[in-house]
Amino acid sequence: MEIEKAILVAKVSDLEELEELKLLSKTAGVKVQKVLLFGGDPDPASFLRSGKLEELKYLVIEERADLVIFNNDLTPVQLRNLEKEIPTKIIDRTMLILDIFAQHARTKEGKIQVELAQLEYLLPRLVGRGEALSRLGGGIGTRGPGETKLEIDRRKIRRRIYALKRELEDIKKEREIQRKKRLNLPQVALVGYTNAGKSTLFNLLTGANVLVEDLLFATLDPTVRKINFRNNWEVLISDTVGFIRNLPEELLTAFRATLEEIYYVDLILHVIDVSDKNFRKQIEVVESVLEEMGIEEKPIIRVYNKIDLLTKEEIRYLRQELDYRPSVFISAKERIGIERLKDLIVSELLKGVRRYKINIPYDKYNVFQKYKGKLYIEEENYREDFVEIKARIPKEYRKLLEELR
Repeated sequence: MEIEKAILVAKVSDLEELEELKLLSKTAGVKVQKVLLFGGDPDPASFLRSGKLEELKYLVIEERADLVIFNNDLTPVQLRNLEKEIPTKIIDRTMLILDIFAQHARTKEGKIQVELAQLEYLLPRLVGRGEALSRLGGGIGTRGPGETKLEIDRRKIRRRIYALKRELEDIKKEREIQRKKRLNLPQVALVGYTNAGKSTLFNLLTGANVLVEDLLFATLDPTVRKINFRNNWEVLISDTVGFIRNLPEELLTAFRATLEEIYYVDLILHVIDVSDKNFRKQIEVVESVLEEMGIEEKPIIRVYNKIDLLTKEEIRYLRQELDYRPSVFISAKERIGIERLKDLIVSELLKGVRRYKINIPYDKYNVFQKYKGKLYIEEENYREDFVEIKARIPKEYRKLLEELR
């Protein structure tokens, strides 16, 4: 497929977001030809004032651009008026992110969520767009339902949205059943700004093979795996979709399933790309979303990743500044600090879990073996008539183990 060429449009005051828009464009498979910056407030009718509108039209023709990507979200009116003036496809930031999601969704659930988010976002923008999108065909901004659904009427689209929501409800019930089967294990979730290195760390901790790319939103579908700690103590860990500033509400709602795991976990690992100059703002984005979801009270370990990209002096300075809460400095790529992270995970998960000493007779030891992965075994001593176990034992297993004595 031929790479599409794009012109980016952003406010002068949004230069940091512009860098993110460039990476989003790269992730979508777009080559950025030029950037058009403007000052002042957007025009309510066409977003750009007449002078900048003429400049954009000239750039599109000169660069033979296939599309124009606005860093801001466009209203239906602005979108329609821009399409009348600019001789190429127009998309905004949310439409670009939706397109990336459409490319990366792999599971049935992920694809349903993408289609639902696209339809809900595009529904109020249908008037006047059908002809333009039919003429333009495929490419960025028209994936997923774009090519087939925009030519049907609103009633059919609403009917499709209703059907998709029902399908998601059925999938949600199925996930609830699966979740109940694993609730007897401690659970950890990886969260973080997109491209912070969550999937690299997930693979390292679990031995999984989740896609790792230097792109935004490389991970969309929820992934849960098991980690074995000391003496095969079992913990479940889930990888989640990456956060991004100004994440569109449609996406946050539609991809709630990938974040749903966080409600049920015992510990959150907030993975942070400490080599990014904007990492403090990224921390705010992630933790403000957690707060909006009502789960900011859960134990959180800040995992400052990618220290291999920093100097020793920078790391020393950041340790002094940032090491005031449960936190660890690591490099998932270079496997630096991973054992310290594991120790911290164990320490946080075992807070409040009492230590017990029990003696298991040898004739009942085989039964005990079935539950060993659920306990954090600190010592296991073989005596003449029994095995002496010193372990942290969750309350749901105490009565069972008492019966084995």
